[in-house]
Amino acid sequence: MSLYWYADNGISFEAGDRGGLSSLSGSSGQKSLAIITFSHQYGSRGETVAREVAHRLGFILVTPAKVEEIIRERYQLDYSLSGQAGDASHDNHTSKIFANLISAVMADMAVLNDLVTLECGGQFIFRSFPNALHVRVIAPRDIRIHNVMRDSGGTFDQALHEMDNQDRRHARFLRSSFRRLSETPERYDLLINTGTIGVDNCVELVLATVRIKRLSEYGMVSSETTERAKLRNQIRLLRALTRLSIEKSGSLTQFAHPSELVFARLLDFYGIRWQYEPRTFLLRFDEEGNIAEAFSPDFYLPDSDLYVELTTMKQSLVTKKNRKVKHLRELYPDIKIRLLYQKDFEDLIFKYTAKGPSEA
Repeated sequence: MSLYWYADNGISFEAGDRGGLSSLSGSSGQKSLAIITFSHQYGSRGETVAREVAHRLGFILVTPAKVEEIIRERYQLDYSLSGQAGDASHDNHTSKIFANLISAVMADMAVLNDLVTLECGGQFIFRSFPNALHVRVIAPRDIRIHNVMRDSGGTFDQALHEMDNQDRRHARFLRSSFRRLSETPERYDLLINTGTIGVDNCVELVLATVRIKRLSEYGMVSSETTERAKLRNQIRLLRALTRLSIEKSGSLTQFAHPSELVFARLLDFYGIRWQYEPRTFLLRFDEEGNIAEAFSPDFYLPDSDLYVELTTMKQSLVTKKNRKVKHLRELYPDIKIRLLYQKDFEDLIFKYTAKGPSEA
């Protein structure tokens, strides 16, 4: 079965049984997914095109304001996708955290609805999604200024200032959050110019491309795949929120590493009982009988009698922990212990939620 996984600020499609997608059409408990991402130059009428496409297809339209509203209501955080900070700083580290949060919020919607995204970084977040169409709308500078003048009722100089300011703010948002700019034409399947083609014809071009790519017929995704995608998204959300809370409070409480706090919050969220470093295992003694090496696994899950040790991405530490786990198994063969990479969080949580602790 093919599954979705979340990369840095993006969703990729795992290689696997691609044919299985199309073969699932019509099965119960499964739904199709399609994404159309829009990027546009301010004043090009790209927003009008996106709204009409969403209306004609019956897709959910996701705007920066909608994403900001979800982040504010769910997580009590203020962050602007227009490049202007609210209560949150836009330094590089914080912007990357919020980029993960934005990606997670949008991915959460994507596993439940067909979407049209407008200037939310969707071209980066869904860049490897196989059932996506990426569109950029442009127009000559003089036409853009004229459109802004007509919308705002202002002068030429006022419209020019507003257009340049909006362009700078959005470029700043993309650069700080996704480390990329939107102008690169290779990012898009369709690049259209409303100045020469017109808004109505641009809408028809997008709809024709949707038919050519057969987005509505690409296939179906199983309910298990959807649940796994939602779980991965929950993990990503918790990671982003945990990093933010650590930055604000400057404390990890009882934990030695942020990943341990994330894991504990995941266990709490899914109602899995845990203990933190409850036991130390003696591994090696020196010639005088003194303790030379000991090992305290990070977590103990009493409902399955399982010890869990979390790893980091630093290879030297991973090698050291692998050696300790192997030595512990040799000395204590009755002890169940599992070494987890961050990507393994999902498998453990999914096993618990699918079968229940007594069967895990």
